[in-house]
Amino acid sequence: MLRVQEICKEKGITMQILAEKCLDITYQALYASVSGNPTLERLQQIATALDVPITDLFDKPATGTISCPNCGTEIKLTAEKV
Repeated sequence: MLRVQEICKEKGITMQILAEKCLDITYQALYASVSGNPTLERLQQIATALDVPITDLFDKPATGTISCPNCGTEIKLTAEKV
């Protein structure tokens, strides 16, 4: 699940303002992207407009696993230092 609405609230802007002023798209196009399967390019545009890393747009899994939105397969996440 994307956190775009939550981040907008934190930044004190509406999704309407984000869409029109920052992304130069309609609110409907932004909402469709956020609710559906946005492209990596659209996610980067949103992250840039909100001045956050692209990873902040996603919910942090509480269990260390996420479910694939297409097939439902659980995917285990691990983090390692680089």
